Amino acid sequence: MLKRLGKTITNNFSLKILAVILAVVLWVVVINIDDPTTSKTYTTNVVAENTDYITSQNKYYEPLDSSNVVSFRVSAARSVHDELSNADFSATADMENIEYDEGSGIYRVPVTITAKRYSNKVSVVSKQLYLEVALEDRGTCQKAITAATKGTVMDGCALGTVQIVGSNLLKVSGPASIVSQIDTAVATINVEGMSTDVTDSVVPVLYDADGNVIDTTKLTLSLSTVNISAQILNTKDVPLEFDAKGDPADGYVLTGVESSLDNVRIKGEAATLNTVSKITIPQEVLDISGITEDLTTTVDISSYLPSGTSLVLNSDAKVEVIAKVEPVVKATYEVPVANFTIQNVRDGYNANYMESTVAVEISGAESELAGISAKDITGTADASNLGAGEHHLNVQITLEQEHCWVIGTVTLPVTITDHNTAETGTSDNTDTTDSESKTNDTADTAAAGDAADKSDKTDKTDKTDKTVTENSTAGSDVERSSNNP
Repeated sequence: MLKRLGKTITNNFSLKILAVILAVVLWVVVINIDDPTTSKTYTTNVVAENTDYITSQNKYYEPLDSSNVVSFRVSAARSVHDELSNADFSATADMENIEYDEGSGIYRVPVTITAKRYSNKVSVVSKQLYLEVALEDRGTCQKAITAATKGTVMDGCALGTVQIVGSNLLKVSGPASIVSQIDTAVATINVEGMSTDVTDSVVPVLYDADGNVIDTTKLTLSLSTVNISAQILNTKDVPLEFDAKGDPADGYVLTGVESSLDNVRIKGEAATLNTVSKITIPQEVLDISGITEDLTTTVDISSYLPSGTSLVLNSDAKVEVIAKVEPVVKATYEVPVANFTIQNVRDGYNANYMESTVAVEISGAESELAGISAKDITGTADASNLGAGEHHLNVQITLEQEHCWVIGTVTLPVTITDHNTAETGTSDNTDTTDSESKTNDTADTAAAGDAADKSDKTDKTDKTDKTVTENSTAGSDVERSSNNP
């Protein structure tokens, strides 16, 4: 059986192969001549037309999910399908034909499919397609774009004016639910490490009231970018100088003006800063007339900055100022005369103190007066052109305390002696006592004279030592009395 079947297959085998090939060729020829009609699915994006119709109604639409992409079936000859692709079809939705489907509760727009090629040889066989959209009120707003910076400028520099170059008015439109969240529009320029002025084009960013960035995908902005410039200035630390107007009440003295800031840092062009050495606050700002206690006030120093400068830190603008006043008291001190220097004593004359101490009455601020002792008080007296005799020299007192002063005139009693006259008097007295000594030999007379001179000098040395001893004793027993005015 098998042998018979095999013989049948192999019998005239070449002819049978040729017959198969001819059958295939004939089938191809027939198909190409007949070209049957078939259907095929295509996909394309939906393009909305006449969108102004929606915006004229003050509405905003947005396609739902992926309904802006539609798939449809097209009927055409096989040969036509072979030439077509998705790009050969367009899908449009005329927004003027928008309708509300009560069944689904959504808005929809009929979609029209159009063939860009072979339009007379194809037909869309799909059911009616729709573009489903969400419809809500359209919102609009206008925001002034605020200029901002990020980063830190180079050390020794500070930011000057940062501003939008050109229009800074941004118009925004879109879904009311999003537009209503817009609080600010900010354009930020990077100034990291900058030491010279910089300008850049940046995209404005929208923020809500909580500082969160708002997605602008669904919004229409009138400006896509804005130009922003940042001025980079030099800085300088300068002291504050306060002065007071008027005088405190009788019996009180102004001891100083204190402030919460001694120095502030200002910024400006280098040429301007070079002319500024301090910031002086006018007297009128701190009127102490008639006060009996410390006066505290807050001063806005930004009003008194030199032209062309401003504060680096805005927080430095408010400075607390205190005018310090104290009661005036007075005290009397017994000052050792050794604390006083007698100047300009004539050559050949000596000046000797007549007293061990001199009373000095001082008045001033209570806190400063409490720190004064008799040993701290010094002064000078001028003996110019004074001859021998007793004199009362005016003393110029020196005090380290700024708010203390001497009451009245301090006088220093001294005795001025002629050194030459004293020596002559001693010599004459020796001659009168023993006149016969004149007849003695020259050597004896000379010896007597030398002895007298030595005796006189010894007496003067003893007097000087006594004066120093008395002054030292008096200095250790200084008496002080204090009286309030």
